[in-house]
Amino acid sequence: MLRVAAKLPAKIDDVGDYLADVTALEAAGADAIWVDDTELEPWILLGAIAALTHRVGLGCLLTSMARWSPSRLGPSVTALQTLSHGRLVVGLPPHGKFDNHVVALRAAGAKIFTTGSWRVSSDGVIFNAESADQIGAAQHAETEVWAAIAIPPDREAWTRVLSDYQAAGATGVIAPWNDRLVDLLRNTEPDDRTDLLIATG
Repeated sequence: MLRVAAKLPAKIDDVGDYLADVTALEAAGADAIWVDDTELEPWILLGAIAALTHRVGLGCLLTSMARWSPSRLGPSVTALQTLSHGRLVVGLPPHGKFDNHVVALRAAGAKIFTTGSWRVSSDGVIFNAESADQIGAAQHAETEVWAAIAIPPDREAWTRVLSDYQAAGATGVIAPWNDRLVDLLRNTEPDDRTDLLIATG
C-alpha cells in the first residue's frame, strides 16, 4: 500500500494552527510529517511535533550540510530519536560528501534518505517527481523510493496519482501541506453523490 507523507511549511504564522495541523495529519493517517531547515531550528520543531504525536514518522530535510557539522548533528538527532521513540528520518541534500554526517546519523539511529539520487549509504531516496514514470528506474532492492509531488487539483486526480505511483513501485508520496490534504487523506475515493441524484430525481 502506498504511503503518504506531508511536508509542512518551514515558516510558522500561528503556532497553535501549525500544531493543530500536525495532530490532524496524524489522525487522518499520514505516514510521516517532514520539515526542512530553511527557517526554524528543525530539531526543536520536530521535538514539539514528537511530543504531540505517537505514530507518524518525523522527517527532517536538510537543504545544506554547511550549518550541520557531524559533532552538532549527532547530539541533536540522538535527542530527537529519544523524544520520538525512534521515528526520525533525515533527508540529505543531493550533492556533497557526507561520510562523517552519515556516521553521526547512523550512531544516533536515524534512517537516512537522499534527495535526487540513490546512494549506497541511504535507506531511501526522495525524487521531485512530475509523474510516476520517473520512479521505475530509481528502484533499488531494500531501498524506499518516495516521490515529492504537487497536490492534485481534486479528489479524483488524487486517487489517480496515488494509483499511478503505487503501480510504479513507489513506497510513498510526499505532498506539501495544503488545507485540503487532511480531507484527501481521510477520503481517498472520488466523490460519489448518487445519493443526491436519487433523492432529487
